[in-house]
Amino acid sequence: MSTAKEKHFGITHVFKNINDLAPQKELIGNVEKHFGAFWAVKLYKYQDGDLRIGLNCEKFQSHDWSIKTNFDMFVGRHSFRAGSYLFTQEEKNFYSVHIAKNEFSRFEIDETATVEIRVRIGETTGVMQLKSKSFVDEGAKESSDVVLVVGDQKFYVSKLLLSFHSTYFKSLFNGNFSESGKSVIELKDIAPEVFQMFLEIIYGISVIEDGKISELLKLADYFGCQTAIERCEEFLFFRSYKPFAFKFQAALKYKMEKLKVKCYSQLSKNTDFSGLSPQDSHDYSPDDWKELFDKIVSLK
Repeated sequence: MSTAKEKHFGITHVFKNINDLAPQKELIGNVEKHFGAFWAVKLYKYQDGDLRIGLNCEKFQSHDWSIKTNFDMFVGRHSFRAGSYLFTQEEKNFYSVHIAKNEFSRFEIDETATVEIRVRIGETTGVMQLKSKSFVDEGAKESSDVVLVVGDQKFYVSKLLLSFHSTYFKSLFNGNFSESGKSVIELKDIAPEVFQMFLEIIYGISVIEDGKISELLKLADYFGCQTAIERCEEFLFFRSYKPFAFKFQAALKYKMEKLKVKCYSQLSKNTDFSGLSPQDSHDYSPDDWKELFDKIVSLK
C-alpha cells in the first residue's frame, strides 16, 4: 500500500450539444492520464432533463487495484464539495452532483456545460507509478553529446534538443563562449530537482508539481524556453491548487495569456486586489498595470 504524501490534479471538460443528448444517455469527456490511471469527466441526462456529473477512473490491468480520492467539482463558476470515493477494479464510476433543469442558468448551462473536477489522491493499492526519466543511465549516455553538471548531479543530454527548445542553450552550444566546445558544462545556482523537472518537460514528460512551479517558471524564463512556460501555464490553468493571487501574478509576469484571461474573468468586487500586486513592480508591463487599473475601476 502506498502512503506517500497526497497527490492531486485537475481535469476539465466542456460538454457540447447538451440539448441534443437523448434522455438516459451519457457523455464522456477527454481521457487524461494521471498517477498511473486514466480519468474522464462524465455527464448523465435523466428522463426529465436533469443532469448528473461524475468521474470515471480506469486502470488497464488485470490485478486488483484501488485509489482513494477526495474531490471538489465546479460547474460554471459554482463549486461543490463532492466528498470522497474509493475507485477499484469493480467500482470505476462515481456520479455526485445533481443539477435540476430549472437551475441550468445558475450554472451557466445552455448548449454547453463546463465542468472541472479537482482530485486529491490518498492511499492507493496495486497502482504502478511511472518513474522519472533517467538522464544518467546507459541509454541517456549513448544518445547524449554533452554532460550538464548541476549541483552534485550529472545530466547526459542532447545539444540539438535543448537548442531547439531554449534560446539560452542555443547560444551556449553554438555561440562564441568558452563553454561552447566543451563536452562537460557546469550550470551554477540551479537546484538539481528543478532542472530534472525542466528536462523532463523538454523530453515530453510533464511532471509539474505545485511545490516546484515557482522555481520551474523562473528557470524556464531564464533559459528562454517557451515549451516549459506553456506546460506550466497548462498546469496552473487546470490542475494547480496555488492561490488565485499566485496564478494572477505568474500569468502577467511570464506572459501566459490563456491563464491571464481566466484570472481576469474571475475578478469581482470581492477580490482582494492588494494581493495581486507583485513584489517587483517591473514584473508587470505598463499595459498590464493599465489593464488592471481599468478593471478595478469598472468593478466599482
